[in-house]
Amino acid sequence: MARAQVVGLDIGDTQLRAVELALDTSDPQRSPVIQRYAEIDLAPEAVRDGVVARRAEVADAVKNLWNRNRFATKDVILGLGGQRVVAREATLPSAPLDSLRKALPFTVQDMIMVPVDQCQLDFYPLYEVEGQVTGLLVAVPTEAVESNIEVVLDAGLKPVRVDLAAFGLVRALARGQFQHGVVGIVDVGADMTTVVVAQNGEPVITRILPTGGRLITDQIARTLGIPQHHAERLKIEVALMNPGEGNAQAQGAFSVIAEKCQALVEQVARTFSFYGQSSGHTVEHVVISGRGGMLNGLGQYISTALRLPASFSALDSSFSVQRSAKSMTPEGRMSLPVAVGLAMGVAA
Repeated sequence: MARAQVVGLDIGDTQLRAVELALDTSDPQRSPVIQRYAEIDLAPEAVRDGVVARRAEVADAVKNLWNRNRFATKDVILGLGGQRVVAREATLPSAPLDSLRKALPFTVQDMIMVPVDQCQLDFYPLYEVEGQVTGLLVAVPTEAVESNIEVVLDAGLKPVRVDLAAFGLVRALARGQFQHGVVGIVDVGADMTTVVVAQNGEPVITRILPTGGRLITDQIARTLGIPQHHAERLKIEVALMNPGEGNAQAQGAFSVIAEKCQALVEQVARTFSFYGQSSGHTVEHVVISGRGGMLNGLGQYISTALRLPASFSALDSSFSVQRSAKSMTPEGRMSLPVAVGLAMGVAA
């Protein structure tokens, strides 16, 4: 058995999440084994929209994560996301993949809104027709790539690959019953929501939406003039369950939550609609992940609004979980798909 062992590291705006995975690179059908997982909170503003703002603090947090949880390897695959990441469909003349990637700075400037000399470019091929190859063009600010790599090096670890967080979501969640057909993945984070459409296990559309769980809490706090911790508790208690008559604060929180969730679902619906119009296919199922996706009532709300069956990510159903990781909580199953999928990228 060709065995690979690596840690997927998801550097979010509010948390670090790491998953140590063992997988058989010679047999893609064999269940990957989650050996360890861990997460740790980051100080506010230490990471902003996927870019490390306070390098020393984040590096110390990564060190603490490794020291406390005794990961067996220092090999790390990093994930990148954020609203500054561009991932869009592009069609290029057919050529060997290495040649395509080398030529990107000269062929794609008109396809993106940022200077190519300020980005790291990549191309993910999907299909080829009559001398043209269509795939996802990825452009990531060089600043974001370098900041994450520097943090990992400062922590004494070895970055072996940098990947798109959205691709990690697809590897982790477009499996089993969702490996074939079309599935929409909605990963609700603290400050943003990542939406990916996967067709037969391949990412075909990805969008970053400026809505997340912490942003809803912030809006409740501002609207009601209450402290952040009170707003967070109110959000959890009220969620999308209409509080009815009575408590004015509960009514106010419900109004904020309903407004934000409606805007989120409308943007998800537009993404799915664009996919349908451009491909002739339709999304068949929605998988919800991310800690923000655990908002009470959100799953039913998404399912009803989009008229699609929806389910929550369940890593334990498609992965073997070693005894040392058996204590994985429901929150862990929801928040770790990015890190799991990044680790799976060692075999990609």
